[in-house]
Amino acid sequence: MSLSGCFGDEIVIEEVVEEEDTQPRTFVTDKTGASIDVPLIDMTFQFSDVGETGKEPSIGMTSTGCIFFIAMEKVMRSCDYGATWEEVQGPACSFTTSDPYGWVDPVTDRVFNVQMQGLETSWICWSDDDGETWSGNPHDSG
Repeated sequence: MSLSGCFGDEIVIEEVVEEEDTQPRTFVTDKTGASIDVPLIDMTFQFSDVGETGKEPSIGMTSTGCIFFIAMEKVMRSCDYGATWEEVQGPACSFTTSDPYGWVDPVTDRVFNVQMQGLETSWICWSDDDGETWSGNPHDSG
């Protein structure tokens, strides 16, 4: 069966034109999560393949503004808002991993680099000076 013809008055739907929002849709918070009014940083994002094949990459930032990116056995640091990066893990840190985890303590600014070593153990190292020097667990187990 075919339906054709008029079923009533034609309904005209007005096109709604949304005005483009010219206000920035970015907000900045302090470390407690409270909104703060500061100018945005003019920055260009840098991309690389660091951590592309790494398990569970982690990122953290200290109160001085240094950003730490941990993937596989690499600890990368940027203290210029991501413009440049350098590898900073020390000899106390693991040389191999099967599951990395990085964390920055928000109270002490201690940067932790924890590397799981298969099912055997975990290798833990930390820095209290934005990655300049690293200390490790003398038993290499955590």
